[in-house]
Amino acid sequence: MDFDIGRAEDWTMSKKSQMWSALATIVVLLIAAGGFAYLKLPMQARSAAESAVADLRAGTLDSLVWNDQDASQKLHDAVLGGLDQQLLANRSVELAAIDTRGDSTIAKLRWTWTNQTGQSWEYESELPLSRSGLLWSVSLSETALHPVLRSGGVLESRTNPGRRGSILGEGGEPLVSEGTVIDVGVRPSTVEEKTVKSLERELDIDGRTLRQRIDEADPDHFVPVITLREDDYDTVKDKVHSLPGTLFRTRTQPLSRKKGFAAATLGTAGPASAEDVRASGGELSAESIVGRSGMQKTFDDQLRGPANEEIFAVNGEDAEPVSVHEFPQQNGKDVSTTLDVEVQEAADTAAASAEKPAAIVAIRPSDGHIVAVANHDPAGAAWDRALTGQYAPGSVFKVASGLAMLETGIAPEAMLDCPKTTTVNGKSFKNAEDHVLGEVSFAENFAESCNTAFVEAGEKVASADVSNAAMNLGMGEFDLRVDAKMADVPVDDDPVVHAAQMIGQGKVMVSPLSVAVMAASVANGDTVSPLLVHPDERTTLDEQVIDPDHVEALQTMMRRAVTDGTADALKTVPGEPVHGKTGTAEYGSEDPPRTHSWFAGYQGDVAVAVLVEDGGFGAEAAVPVAKEFFEELNR
Repeated sequence: MDFDIGRAEDWTMSKKSQMWSALATIVVLLIAAGGFAYLKLPMQARSAAESAVADLRAGTLDSLVWNDQDASQKLHDAVLGGLDQQLLANRSVELAAIDTRGDSTIAKLRWTWTNQTGQSWEYESELPLSRSGLLWSVSLSETALHPVLRSGGVLESRTNPGRRGSILGEGGEPLVSEGTVIDVGVRPSTVEEKTVKSLERELDIDGRTLRQRIDEADPDHFVPVITLREDDYDTVKDKVHSLPGTLFRTRTQPLSRKKGFAAATLGTAGPASAEDVRASGGELSAESIVGRSGMQKTFDDQLRGPANEEIFAVNGEDAEPVSVHEFPQQNGKDVSTTLDVEVQEAADTAAASAEKPAAIVAIRPSDGHIVAVANHDPAGAAWDRALTGQYAPGSVFKVASGLAMLETGIAPEAMLDCPKTTTVNGKSFKNAEDHVLGEVSFAENFAESCNTAFVEAGEKVASADVSNAAMNLGMGEFDLRVDAKMADVPVDDDPVVHAAQMIGQGKVMVSPLSVAVMAASVANGDTVSPLLVHPDERTTLDEQVIDPDHVEALQTMMRRAVTDGTADALKTVPGEPVHGKTGTAEYGSEDPPRTHSWFAGYQGDVAVAVLVEDGGFGAEAAVPVAKEFFEELNR
């Protein structure tokens, strides 16, 4: 057998080449792996520092550079856990430099914390690096998180509230601003029974409730009794200040320009409770003032504004906290309303003249500005029934059903019968006090508020026509940016329901606000859109909605209701002629039913709605209040 020496040599060379090629590949891979390890693993001081910085920026210390990862994470969370969550979410940590000091290697860190308003807090700290063999590592300390901290120290955010914004009225007049109040309280350990009796008498408080609170309180705690405006406190100071066990604290809080001024609508504000502070997520402190009701509550965020944060380093329980940064103070912003001081004071005075709960809303027809909202309750603090209450309107709604009649073709001079009673599908309707007019004009039936004439006219007017007329008079929904309700005038073709609708009963429900807008629309000559809080975001009407002839007829009939009808007590009011309509609205299930008292009308460029709850006939309760209002305005 022949043997080819050339082939053997080629085969040998081929095997050697493959071997050297494999070795070369291994060398390349080792070099690459070494390079990767050199660049990515903490084999360099810079790579170790960069990994640590990335972790501190994220707040999660999960890199391999930490000597004790779990301990470092716990230290990080303990030191920074007292900072505002907004700051924690908007922190930046950068590697500023790496310095060598003798045998020490230091990473210089640049920290930037940004609050919710974009303001920054910056400082630098140092993070020591150590080397063990080929690898570098870091150990977290309090000083690395902030240079002022010592072992066991932490950073804390503390909220310092800025100045609360004011609520302003027409022309920028302050309606609510900071004022002095005195918190009257008692110390359970030293208070005596004669003190409780005196406080009950002088401050008109519930003594039994106070005794119970004293019994339940810690002996040396401050038990609040009442908060008084400074001028109110001055009137009782001599009688209560020296009573055994009494305590007094003077502070400031938002106050209306005078006691009771638009009280239910403007609302109240007071110190944040412990529960408020806990639920705020760091936005509130014990010094914060928060809105409790009305506009103060609705616009609390705007009035209060962002908290002014101050950062403290706390190095142990016995050490005095050190302020390390204070963000610029952030004050609240004012809320601008359309309320007019002069008109509001007239409304407050008039509402207070009612013997039962009352509400007044006044609107300027020319621009729709709500210039007064008054609420009164002889039994105590009034809720905002003027804006949010829902009631049957009774005959005051004949302004809306009267417009529907005009639009259907029933002229003011058209003759309509006004019998004592009338029946619709077996349901009997009657006039107040069994009044009978006989066959008289539509205008006279309106002035004398004849129910039976309007009920019978319902045969010529559809329910949808009445609902549409009410909406055209502005009684539909509007966004006033506060808690407010308008009117609900559902379309219902059931003959009995519709008959009740014609006289403001049945399913028709209104607020005093919606009735005031109705009166303002008549005075204006077309639909009025109400406004209470600026800026003006209302939609403007491009064309006339209500027929000018029909609104003129309504104006004439409302004037006749004052000169010759149920509102004739207003015909001697000084100033421009008063136009109006009374209303007596039945409610409840008693027999005979109880009644609310209404008036809607206008004088010049002021339209008003008056409600007296459970007041009886409109002419007997609401009209005297309206008279007081107009007379106050014309003084």
